[in-house]
Amino acid sequence: IYPWGDTFDGELANFCDANCPFDYAKDSYDDGYEGTAPVGSYPAGASWTGALDMAGNIWEWVADWYEEYPSEAQTNPRGPETVPYKVLRGGSCFNDGEIVRAASRGYRVPDIPYDYEGFRCVVEPGD
Repeated sequence: IYPWGDTFDGELANFCDANCPFDYAKDSYDDGYEGTAPVGSYPAGASWTGALDMAGNIWEWVADWYEEYPSEAQTNPRGPETVPYKVLRGGSCFNDGEIVRAASRGYRVPDIPYDYEGFRCVVEPGD
């Protein structure tokens, strides 16, 4: 469920902890960051492949256009390019522990920037 395993651990990701301004903040954790944290601040939360920050900190834009998932099996659905919404994944520092997962999927019109959204550069092996 999470990059590090199936149980949420607030020590392994930047999420809505004691520094978060919302009433659902988890006060039992305090990472010292009011908002986003520097990249790589949670090395123990890395995925099995070593990818960092796949849960929480910032929502990450992906290449897909948003639509509801079809009921039949799909392989890497990209969505229709005719819709105005792009997909975001992973949750941010303002979400609770159930949302900060790489599988979490949100969507927005991509033309208004927010400081809790970003993207990840991907390079094919050998490039």
